Amino acid sequence: MNRKAWLDYIKCIAMFLVVVYHTPPRYDTAHEVALFNMGAPVFFFAAGYLFNIAKQRNFFAFLKHRARQILVPYTTFFVVFYALWLVVGRRMAGPEEQAIDIFTPLWQFVQGTPDVVLGPFWFLAALFTMQVIYYPIRKYLSGYWPLVVALILNLSLFVMPELSWFAYWNLDKAFLYMPIYALGNCCHSLVDKFSFESAGRSILWVLLAVIGLGFLVVAPLTIDRAVAYILAPEAVLLVLPCYTAVCKLLERHHGNSRVARAVAITGITYLALQNYLIGIIKMVATRLAGPAVLDDNLLLKVAIAIAVMVVLYPLAIIVERYFPWMLGKKSSAL
Repeated sequence: MNRKAWLDYIKCIAMFLVVVYHTPPRYDTAHEVALFNMGAPVFFFAAGYLFNIAKQRNFFAFLKHRARQILVPYTTFFVVFYALWLVVGRRMAGPEEQAIDIFTPLWQFVQGTPDVVLGPFWFLAALFTMQVIYYPIRKYLSGYWPLVVALILNLSLFVMPELSWFAYWNLDKAFLYMPIYALGNCCHSLVDKFSFESAGRSILWVLLAVIGLGFLVVAPLTIDRAVAYILAPEAVLLVLPCYTAVCKLLERHHGNSRVARAVAITGITYLALQNYLIGIIKMVATRLAGPAVLDDNLLLKVAIAIAVMVVLYPLAIIVERYFPWMLGKKSSAL
């Protein structure tokens, strides 16, 4: 498959929204819910679009391939940041962090939920679990049926008993976001129509996006939050046609972007490093201007997110070019 620039734009925008979401101040509002769902879950859509089952000889070959691309960086980055956490991280974070048992991050690592050391990597654990479950679905079902099954798995969360094992390796999130992955994977002919090439389609995509975003913003304030949480991926499905059309428009007018391509390729490194860089900037800002500097300062929130994206750019490229083994790669893709 030839590289599609619009996918690079999708990943780049989604990564920026992820960074904005993690940048303080964090608002306990429905707008944060919408911001989150336009960030991390969109990566599932891109991953699904790029998955080609015809290239996989069998399930075990596929499992080996995904383990190298997902579990290797999951492990290498965890080892690095766990060591840093033991040496300096606990003391810098304060008494609450020091109260955490030193073996807790290791147990979380095994469970696929490395919240203490590498929280954003819930995405990698969920993606691995999702792809392991999705493989047989895609192998034995064609057409739009994988999307139907994915929607059923998503809605099964309404009746799924609250068992502790369901959170291992983010199985619950794999069920939750699988419709977004399935849309990207089994609906290429539909995704090809996500563009602003005709007035009718443009109006439809914008209308669906307004409905989807409206649900993400209003639902947590008007209905049960658990219900809104489970239905959020369906709202994302409504926004994705417009989201994709915008990125295809960027591709049409600006062609391939070296920056967007680099961010797309180095996404795992961005995901691993962004929270730590945000923390450093937050610490410096509060020492220079006081602890209240970040309170209700939306412009500063966006400015810090932009700074994080810029500073991480060369760092992510260095990891990609000189330490590709950390990412499960034999050589750099840049």
